[in-house]
Amino acid sequence: MEEQAALHRYLPRLFLGTALMLPMLAFAGALSASLMGASGSGDTLQSPLHVANLQENPRRAFETLDANRDGYLTGDETAASRTVHLHFGVLDTDRDRRVSIVEFHRLPGMLEDVYAE
Repeated sequence: MEEQAALHRYLPRLFLGTALMLPMLAFAGALSASLMGASGSGDTLQSPLHVANLQENPRRAFETLDANRDGYLTGDETAASRTVHLHFGVLDTDRDRRVSIVEFHRLPGMLEDVYAE
């Protein structure tokens, strides 16, 4: 009987403590993922959006970023890759606020200049 009474006293506290901890754990997980470079930017080594892969196979990177498959990249679509997003203004040579595959193929040469040793 005493065990049941103790359970009834502590159970609500346990649930409240768990409910308060879940958002903190989620935030900590998101923070550690962003600090570890897994922020969802797609720029991991295995990704077609990694700098080395952008240089090696720009068409694959373009197709990966072109979410609506219209043959152009918008600023929103390039947000998936920090590298491409940072170069968007330079890639958009005709200033139509979108990057075609022809414009995108300039990226490997630009990256080679930037990351040259």
